[in-house]
Amino acid sequence: MPLTWIEDSSSRSATIYRLGRKDASTRTRVFHVIGTSSEDTLHAAANVAISTTYPSWTYPGQPLVRLRAESYSVEYQGDTAWKVTINYEKVGADDATQTAPLKRARSFDTSGGTQHITNALQTKNSSGTVTDDGEKVYGPSGLDDGASAKGAIGVDDRGVNGVDIIVPALQWSESYDVPSSYVTSAYIRNIAKLTGSTNNASFRGFAAGEVLFTGASGSHEWDDQRGNGPWSLSFKFVASPNAGSSATLPALKVGDIDGVEKGGHEYLWIKYATTENTTKSQVTREPIAVYVNKVYPDGDFSLLGIGVT
Repeated sequence: MPLTWIEDSSSRSATIYRLGRKDASTRTRVFHVIGTSSEDTLHAAANVAISTTYPSWTYPGQPLVRLRAESYSVEYQGDTAWKVTINYEKVGADDATQTAPLKRARSFDTSGGTQHITNALQTKNSSGTVTDDGEKVYGPSGLDDGASAKGAIGVDDRGVNGVDIIVPALQWSESYDVPSSYVTSAYIRNIAKLTGSTNNASFRGFAAGEVLFTGASGSHEWDDQRGNGPWSLSFKFVASPNAGSSATLPALKVGDIDGVEKGGHEYLWIKYATTENTTKSQVTREPIAVYVNKVYPDGDFSLLGIGVT
């Protein structure tokens, strides 16, 4: 004897994400089923009804937003009556015609990074006035500016020890949902090649050379019932200002050496020489050369496919 299915007034409630976002669109249908006290008979009938009569639902005008019956729940109401609730879901309706990211989120962190330096930006002489190259010295009267280390920090008989300091650092991440067709093997290879490179042109308002791309990660869901969901991609960057003429920061000065130009992610190191003041029998070390090394290749960040502005 066939069972009777009567739809409840609470049926057909839905939450729909029309434009194919990652978020899950949902819908329910609620029925009162009458005609059996057997649990096995009820579940067998529910399986047939869901598979043939109520298997899916498509949002009008949005063929990609198709919800399939994912699960159902059963409540026994006594005698030969049951309540059956069918839950429909579609995660990440994917639109192969889309060629741009569907959704973006950004976060940033300005916690300072640590840097080891061997030369000071500015020091003081024994009178406490700020100068370019004299230290504030406490000790014998003969130990004075004649033994200037030109800003070298932690000088001893073995060399220039330097000191670890906190420096400004801007790190940020950007997360995107993109159509599955967006992420190809070639695209993943391009991201891998760009990891550990600096921007060769303006990016997010930073000048060329000021942004280091530290890598990306991605995840994707697919199953044979719901098909493709979008890829979730996350990109990480570190910004550091350039120094020099027409740059974000003025050119650097190290000891008596000025006009030093340095890209935000270039490596600066200093060569020191031992100097001797024979009159006062004092030996110290001072910078005689500044080297700026390019340690990261340039990269075309437009290949990340997330825009550059």
